[in-house]
Amino acid sequence: MKRLLFLSLLAFVILPGGIAANESVSDERISEISQRLESYNTDSLIERRDFLVSYLEGDDEADSNGVPAGSAPERSLEISIIEAMLVALGVVILDNVLEDSTTPPDTVFPVITILGDNPATVELGSSYNDAGATSDGGETVSSSGSVDTNTVGTYTITYSATDAAGNTSTATRTVNVVDTTAPVVTLTGAATVTVELGGTYTELGATATDASGTVTVVTSGTVDTDTVGSYTVTYSSTDASGNVGTATRTVNVVDTTAPEITSSDTFVADENQTAIGTVTATDLQTVTFTVSGTELQITSGGVLTFVAAPDYETKSVYTATVTATDASSNSTTQDITVNVNDVGGIDDDPGTGTGTGTGTGTGTRTMYTIRPRSHPKIPQLRFRN
Repeated sequence: MKRLLFLSLLAFVILPGGIAANESVSDERISEISQRLESYNTDSLIERRDFLVSYLEGDDEADSNGVPAGSAPERSLEISIIEAMLVALGVVILDNVLEDSTTPPDTVFPVITILGDNPATVELGSSYNDAGATSDGGETVSSSGSVDTNTVGTYTITYSATDAAGNTSTATRTVNVVDTTAPVVTLTGAATVTVELGGTYTELGATATDASGTVTVVTSGTVDTDTVGSYTVTYSSTDASGNVGTATRTVNVVDTTAPEITSSDTFVADENQTAIGTVTATDLQTVTFTVSGTELQITSGGVLTFVAAPDYETKSVYTATVTATDASSNSTTQDITVNVNDVGGIDDDPGTGTGTGTGTGTGTRTMYTIRPRSHPKIPQLRFRN
């Protein structure tokens, strides 16, 4: 403190208003003031200065420590010495206001806290509401930047806050506008269509909409109207983000038309053998045949035969019903007649008669006639036993 006092007195001597301006104060008095101030700390020096600066004639003659104010020249001198000492201690005096020059400046920046998600994700075409941000010191937080939710991309919102010392902080939020929604595909026409076998299928197509803008529709799948079955036609649309939307149509190819029997309803067959003929029918699918009764039989391909070879003399006309059925169970029927030919042979009807011959006695005889019926011009042969 002695060295500080020496420097203060040196400054006081060379400064305007120093000893040269206070020649009315004796050296002895200056020495007394200097020795007293030497024992003061910074707070005491400030307190003494404030007392002397605010002192008015008629006030209390001494400060809180009991030190008298002194005469006006002495007060002026002491104030100058104190201020020189305070300056040496790093205390700045501005317009009679003391400020500690050793206090460091405010270099602490505000801390900004972003509210909500960061990064934030927004679906294309939706709305974005910014959650904002706060500052730890209560400073006003401003934001800049915009988000176009109609365009896929990455956007930045910047927040800034400035404190009373002029320290400015910034923070940023990333907002990603994404498209995760597939296009909506709408069928033109019914979702299920029925086409008759052998008919024509007309493709009606589909349309698609998407938040990203115009999209196209691709059609896949075929319909074979010559084959009964269920077919699927798929419509797909892909947007710029790779999202795929689909829709399907079911096309049922059906056969509701019964076969048409094209063969005659009358057949002629010879007796004593089983072959009759073939029943035929037309259809877009394979046809199988059946026949009623127990006397006739028919293969699935339509070959008609007797179960047992017929005998003209026993039965010469047969009737039955033939059914033709296609692969879709459509069927049609036809009543048929089979006439049996008499192809000739031994007459099954014996004749009786009487006659005479050499020898004696009487008796009966049986006469048999062989008639080749298929050859009427050949004479009949008769023999007896």
